[in-house]
Amino acid sequence: MDPKELKDTFDALKAERKTWDSHFQLLGEYISMIKQNFQGSHAPGEFLVEDIYDATGAFAAHNAASALLGMLWPGTARQAVEITPPDDLETDTELAEFYERVTDRLVRAMDDPKANLSLSLDEYMLDQMIFATSGVGVEKGDESKLLFKPYGVKEMYIDEGKNGRVDAIYLFFEWTVKRAVKEYGLENVSDKIRQKWEQNKKQDKVKILICINERTEFKATMGALSMPYQSVHIEYDTSHVLKESGFGDLPIKVGRFRKLNYERYGRSPGMNALPDIREANALREAVIIATEKALDMPKGILDDGMLGGGVIDTSAKAINVFNATGSNGGPPIFDIGTPPDIRAALERLEELKNTIAQHFHLDRLIDFNNETQMTFGEAQIRNAIRNASLSSLFSRQISEVFTPLIVRCVSLLFEMGEFGVAKGSEQEQALIAAGKEPEYIPDVLLQRLDRGEEIYEITYKTQAANASKSELYIGILDVLSFGIQAMQVDPTIRHRVDLHEGLKEIGSIRGLPVGILRQDDEVAERMQAEQQQMAQQQQLEAGVMGADIVDKLASANKAVRM
Repeated sequence: MDPKELKDTFDALKAERKTWDSHFQLLGEYISMIKQNFQGSHAPGEFLVEDIYDATGAFAAHNAASALLGMLWPGTARQAVEITPPDDLETDTELAEFYERVTDRLVRAMDDPKANLSLSLDEYMLDQMIFATSGVGVEKGDESKLLFKPYGVKEMYIDEGKNGRVDAIYLFFEWTVKRAVKEYGLENVSDKIRQKWEQNKKQDKVKILICINERTEFKATMGALSMPYQSVHIEYDTSHVLKESGFGDLPIKVGRFRKLNYERYGRSPGMNALPDIREANALREAVIIATEKALDMPKGILDDGMLGGGVIDTSAKAINVFNATGSNGGPPIFDIGTPPDIRAALERLEELKNTIAQHFHLDRLIDFNNETQMTFGEAQIRNAIRNASLSSLFSRQISEVFTPLIVRCVSLLFEMGEFGVAKGSEQEQALIAAGKEPEYIPDVLLQRLDRGEEIYEITYKTQAANASKSELYIGILDVLSFGIQAMQVDPTIRHRVDLHEGLKEIGSIRGLPVGILRQDDEVAERMQAEQQQMAQQQQLEAGVMGADIVDKLASANKAVRM
């Protein structure tokens, strides 16, 4: 696509977002309390504390983001996710070992501190709560196998394709000349940037536009320029192409907290809470002023002169001079008026705090409000209702960001050969040439890949995943428990209950790591070996018993003859 055409598309998206930018500005001021300047130039480190008197919105947003992220991703990938075989694939020990290896190397790469996953997710989720639109990108790293980076609406402009999925991302930055040259190399930048570099104007700003969208023209190459998604880096002012590459899929996974069908950008709890947050801010300012006045009331002083100007200053610490005539001997210094009563304001402020917390779903995400003693069944019912009310929050985050992000991580590691190679492939030859022993992908999976079938599923072990399966888990336990008790009355029920399948299903629901429960082929081998051992034992006992009978008969025969 022509750079000018890409710029025109970006300009159109930017113009359409002007209404959103004014709203994003308010959200940045009242909740982030950081002047992100959606409608002007960016000033790093510029905080908005001069006109902000109440931090309830910021407090609620941070708590909600932390709680929701904790339910979706509990700290590390090893605690959160596992790669498992598809339901329609019969697994044996070889396959089980392969999926165990895939899971281990995937979570190790994602949990590498240099990969920056935890920080990226933290920033991503906070932006979700405030601005409702944010993303996480992942690419191959230099110091780590994977490298994650968060993206917010400050620099990100998006477009949608069919089914409402984000299919194009435009990133707009203002970088220094020094950073642009370091990023792209002096030989690849425009004459304008090169001239500034030579004039030692390295801190001057240049506008950089990065366009990531579906490729419309494929170039005659097997490299990045033939991949389905193109990435074009453009110097905005000159339309000079700085870099061009490609991706197999969209490298940035963008989520919207909630959205309307006809809108591209999401709607957040912060947007819903903004009227209450602004009222709380104004009310807090009034309470501060009233409290200051109550602590230091304006004073009146009696004097022989006339009241100057006829104006009474009733602000805190004010001094007003009054004519002493007709004072009737009162105190020479006295308070003017009565101290303000701020109880009504404080009560309203407390109401607003509770309402803002509910806008951010804190009453459900952080459930510390129940002091009623309950039975186990009542607690389970209450927990099920709570989980059901949160399911919509979980499902959108999982489907738009977490699952696509993990799929991309698996794809990148698969390309690197981290999970194994195919027999006879160039990767196998390269490993052998390097003196390394290859690890192989099972043939059955290669055959599925050739047929275009899925070779893995993502199994979540998170609180959010367990919440959706809690009723199934309790149901299985109840039925199995009843079945075991019923066997004592009617032993034939053992033919009805398959405890092996029940144990496997419970292990799957609870997210047990691969390897704890043995695979079907290994269980079958063990059962067969046990049956053979029992048969041999029975034969041995029968032989001993037969020999004993022969001895007894021989003894009896001998006694008769005598």
